[in-house]
Amino acid sequence: MKVLVTGATGHSGRHVVAGLTRADVRVLVRDPTKAPKGVDVVVGDVRDPGEAADNVDAVYLLWPFFSAEGIEQAVKPFKGKKIVYLSAMSAEDGGVWGDVEAAIRAVTDDWTFLRVTGLATNTLGWAQQARSGVVKGPYGQAKRSLVHERDVADMAVKALTEDHRRQIYLVTGPEALSQADQAKIIGEALKTPVRWEEQPEEQAKTQLAQQLGEEFATAALAHWASLVDDPEPVSLDVATVTGHPARPFEEWAREHFS
Repeated sequence: MKVLVTGATGHSGRHVVAGLTRADVRVLVRDPTKAPKGVDVVVGDVRDPGEAADNVDAVYLLWPFFSAEGIEQAVKPFKGKKIVYLSAMSAEDGGVWGDVEAAIRAVTDDWTFLRVTGLATNTLGWAQQARSGVVKGPYGQAKRSLVHERDVADMAVKALTEDHRRQIYLVTGPEALSQADQAKIIGEALKTPVRWEEQPEEQAKTQLAQQLGEEFATAALAHWASLVDDPEPVSLDVATVTGHPARPFEEWAREHFS
């Protein structure tokens, strides 16, 4: 079985490569110096996979863009192949993730969508603040069920090597923790107190808009606001598919901040 892994130098992709011990693995990367060892390396872009798609049986697909423009051309070479896509819970409401899922459905019936609530690795953006003892952000009481990237990879490996055709999995951590509690747990890993400081929404929106665009910033803040009273769900799909419980945020924090 030949499997193409996109995003192979990223947080989940490198673990997917490591977990595919019984497959012939090819990776599509932009920087070959960062590619995993012992695999077939193709330099290119996921928007135009080119020769990377030749003779593969399955692909682990990341689409790291805030628009689905070009997705039809990107998945066309995988017509009829197995596609495991790292999606998001919000795909059920449409948006870029929903558009990517629709494009995948149009080219194959052998798809699996891993819809994550959020990746724990996103809190690495707090690293500098956390080491200063204060994390400043909006909606500290927003409760998120962030998932460890190794759990995402474990799910992907199962989907790539077993029959999970036309399955949608909700991939979450084992509990929903407030952002303030996440900062505190990071402090425990750092062995120094870290507290949350509430940031005015407009200030946060200005900062996010500079990084991600105003539309995405507005949607993100609205989502976080909703999570104060309506936490992100906790799913058992990780345990059901992989046979082990989802890794807790404390474990992730120790691995990345200790």
